[in-house]
Amino acid sequence: MKSTRCIRQMHCFGAFMMSALFLAAIPAHADLIITPTFDSSITSSPNAVSIEDTIDTAISMFESTYSNPIDADIYFQSTTTGLGSSNFYYYEVSYISFYNGLVANNANPAAIAGLNSNGGDADTNGGINPVTGTPEIDIKSANARALGINIAPGCVPTGTAGNMTCTSGGGTAYDGIVSLNTSITYPPQANNGVNYGLLSTVEHEIDEILGLGSSLPNTDASSGTVNFLAGNPAPEDLFRYTAPGVFAGPTNCASPAPAFLSYSGATVLTYFNSACNGGDFGDWAGAGYPQVQDAFATPGANPAYGPNEIAAESAIGYDLVATPEPGTWLLLSLALPAFFFTRKRRA
Repeated sequence: MKSTRCIRQMHCFGAFMMSALFLAAIPAHADLIITPTFDSSITSSPNAVSIEDTIDTAISMFESTYSNPIDADIYFQSTTTGLGSSNFYYYEVSYISFYNGLVANNANPAAIAGLNSNGGDADTNGGINPVTGTPEIDIKSANARALGINIAPGCVPTGTAGNMTCTSGGGTAYDGIVSLNTSITYPPQANNGVNYGLLSTVEHEIDEILGLGSSLPNTDASSGTVNFLAGNPAPEDLFRYTAPGVFAGPTNCASPAPAFLSYSGATVLTYFNSACNGGDFGDWAGAGYPQVQDAFATPGANPAYGPNEIAAESAIGYDLVATPEPGTWLLLSLALPAFFFTRKRRA
């Protein structure tokens, strides 16, 4: 049985061996549970109550939206740079294990059908991912467990208050770390048109801990090519297209091609950030109105969690609490080394 590999990325790489990969038994509870742990940078803040209440509100939204029977453990801290960021590990698992979990879970039949129409059926294509042609895919621990792949949380927060990052050392492990610059968010600051919505910022970062994001590393280079970590796509990259039936591969920073979220490439749900501008290639480029998963937030806006976020999470295997009818999916369409990753969202 192949063991998982941890992939660590922070301008350098490091690896450690993980336990063997296998399909996990379904936990006893029947819904998604997100358990937060608050760093002292939050608990010691005079605004701790409003910050923690907002995080709890975001968590309640996820728990009432998705029903996969997993526990996701997330560490939250307050920082002083950027707007928000997420730290996590990617785990390299076999594509066929991922695909079989996706099909067995059947969270979004339209997305699975679209993937199959473009060579993504691992049972007939030799077990390779259709984006880069390798037999692996890079996945986060919470997303893996949502598909029945037993990968425990592996991020041990290490550092000082407000500056924790993931390590693989001993200690309590989480699925990831969310950092929030609460000096420029409301709450706790005033909604004065300059600050940013804390609720949507928290939702953006939780989305990434649960599994959204590309394995193309963030960059602000003006030339050169950005390649997938270890040559493998992340789950969301399976729904990242540049044209009907054409997956968005490595990015040419000198002239990046527009990329969009789609189940099969036939219908554009929203455009991805495809420029080498320091933003996440798995975030939205912006559609003329603010969305939770936009790469760059809008001052004064606090967008509601919307259909494109739901479409992306369900495509990578998250079940909705109330499963939509097929017509609803159409409506949404229209509307292991572990690689350590840090995703930073710019204001």
